[in-house]
Amino acid sequence: METIHQIIIESVSGGFWHFVGYWIMIALIIGIPARSIVYLINRPFRHYTLKKHGYPPKHCDADGDIKDEIN
Repeated sequence: METIHQIIIESVSGGFWHFVGYWIMIALIIGIPARSIVYLINRPFRHYTLKKHGYPPKHCDADGDIKDEIN
């Protein structure tokens, strides 16, 4: 906890560009693993859903819009 406190104090007291640099670093450290985890979970479920139900559904046209019924 002390390390986080020191990072916050140093980022705020070092000027604007120092602050921006720290926040970019924190965003990359947290964002890349989070995006990877979401991607690794999302893709298998998406594949399963498309394999099970097909795409597009019968009530949609090729780009996913709902078809107009033609009589």
